[in-house]
Amino acid sequence: MNLFRGEEHVRRWALLNPAAAVEGLIPLADLAAWFGMPSRRHLLDDDYLSRWYPERDRERRTAMERLGKATPFWLGS
Repeated sequence: MNLFRGEEHVRRWALLNPAAAVEGLIPLADLAAWFGMPSRRHLLDDDYLSRWYPERDRERRTAMERLGKATPFWLGS
């Protein structure tokens, strides 16, 4: 399955689990916001582990809540 197809293609996929599709689809704009978070932009900084890594979990949880993905599926709870 091509993971970068549109939602309409995913929904027509013969092996689609409808319950998982509701939880597992993320629009491209939301992915761009996810990968544009400050901690992601600083992954290669010399001080990443001391400066950015401690903030990463809080930042990710906040972003997931904003994107409506604050469930155990996304948060790993």
